[in-house]
Amino acid sequence: MNRNYRCYTTGRRSRERSSARWLGDESGAAVIETLMAMGMALITAAFLMNGLLMLYTRSVIQYAADSGARAGALSGGTGPICEEAAERIISGLANLYQDSTEVNCDRREALTTAVIAARLRPVFPSLGPSWSFMMQATSVTEPVP
Repeated sequence: MNRNYRCYTTGRRSRERSSARWLGDESGAAVIETLMAMGMALITAAFLMNGLLMLYTRSVIQYAADSGARAGALSGGTGPICEEAAERIISGLANLYQDSTEVNCDRREALTTAVIAARLRPVFPSLGPSWSFMMQATSVTEPVP
């Protein structure tokens, strides 16, 4: 009869050796460290992307305010023309990340002013708050002949 009892360990000495070997074993530590570093890099990249997209959208809204004020300041321009020009630019370039925008134009004899109040939502809502701001642009009104 051939009996193999290698899987059974008894005695105090063998238990101490096996637990010491288990505590000192570092296999797999590199995988955990790599995953933690990759996770931190991914979160950092998401924060940067969120900030850059919000800055891009802010510059588009400033451009829309400038264009709206110029369109309303032309000879024959009106407040609704100013608002329509600004809203067309916002819907074409910044529609993805805007939560809400409100365009107001005021045409007077000397100046035409466009004011845009905007609220932007973050790309990843759990990584940052929404951002609210106002942009204003002024243009000299052309005299009506």
